[in-house]
Amino acid sequence: MFRIWIYLNFKFFFKSICKFGTITECKKFIKDCLKKQSKKKNVLLFSQCRVAFYFILKFLIQKTKKKEVIICAYNLPEMINIIQNLNLKIKFCDLNQKTSSIDISHIKENISKNTLAVVITNIFNNYNDTKKIRNLAKKYKIPVIEDNAIYFDNFTTINNKKYYAGSLGDFSIYSFNIMKNISSFYGGAAATNNKDFKKFYENEEKNLKTFSHTALIRQILIFFILKIMSVNIFYKYIIRYLVKVVHELKIKFLLEMFYPSLKKIDQKFPKYYFSKISEISLRATYLQLKDKKKRKELFFSRKNKHRFYKKKFSILKKKNFNFIKTDDENYQNFLDFPLLVKNKNKLNKYLLKNGIEVRFKHYYNCAKMFKSSRICPNAERYERELVCFPTHFNIKYSYINFIANKMNKYF
Repeated sequence: MFRIWIYLNFKFFFKSICKFGTITECKKFIKDCLKKQSKKKNVLLFSQCRVAFYFILKFLIQKTKKKEVIICAYNLPEMINIIQNLNLKIKFCDLNQKTSSIDISHIKENISKNTLAVVITNIFNNYNDTKKIRNLAKKYKIPVIEDNAIYFDNFTTINNKKYYAGSLGDFSIYSFNIMKNISSFYGGAAATNNKDFKKFYENEEKNLKTFSHTALIRQILIFFILKIMSVNIFYKYIIRYLVKVVHELKIKFLLEMFYPSLKKIDQKFPKYYFSKISEISLRATYLQLKDKKKRKELFFSRKNKHRFYKKKFSILKKKNFNFIKTDDENYQNFLDFPLLVKNKNKLNKYLLKNGIEVRFKHYYNCAKMFKSSRICPNAERYERELVCFPTHFNIKYSYINFIANKMNKYF
């Protein structure tokens, strides 16, 4: 079964291109939804999550004149590239070996009078660790940028009250790109209580162009290709063999479609960075956010599959792998089931041979990639050992059983 499943369905896609609903209505609903989740007064829409990140940093530079950004080394290279292209100094922190969150002791070491912002990437962290970092930054009057691209709809419960991921940052950024929880080809948002940033971006937005039709058409084409590949009968008899060959021969353009993070880092910003979110993306986002029932079903379906994987993998020989520590099943409801394994190249070949595709590439040790003097052994280990097993809507429990049996034979 294909590991990629795009949340956007064909019904919503065709409604989006047929100009269903007014743009004003779509924008208002999206903003109201994110305001409620983030507990912020202002929500602004962008062509991508990383573009929101770019404008937040640009605003903070103008306001404070500071030049250092603290961020986790285990990250998406494109995010680090934005910091570097703005001529800021990157202060990398490693993952904490026990919690898998960014190591708070490293943040303390890196804080200085020149710290522009602390960036928290929601990937394996829990609510309490994030809150500790927020409180530390608050003590030094440093803004926190919470990258909530992956944790959309994730929450923790305190005294019977829900607190969503994205509610802790001074700036919280969201992604609606094609493989995220809300799949709208391109798109992003930022939530904040900072009125000055709202004024700053609204002024900047006046100079932004219409989103690139070429980039959008290319992404729509990828959407159709991935949708066809996820049809089970095609995957069973054709696609599984294609995927195996792609990995064996390392066919670059197909690997980059399966793993967008493999794309070469652009030292210069692409032109579509400086454009508005497209109307198609706005409508697609609106339709998916409005379908609360399906979002809830997907959330709990994924959570239950995480439990089932954990149960099945717990009987394997644990010297060969490690689980990611999970304290809160709702907040740490990962898009896939993560596992740290030794010699993941060998395991991946074995799984592909048996018709099982996993997420082989995730984030990277950006401290090493960007030639930092900071050594981050845990980020390096996660890049080297992390594999993620699919938990999407179409994954059956019988298929997880099949994977567990093959894993048992392998170990």
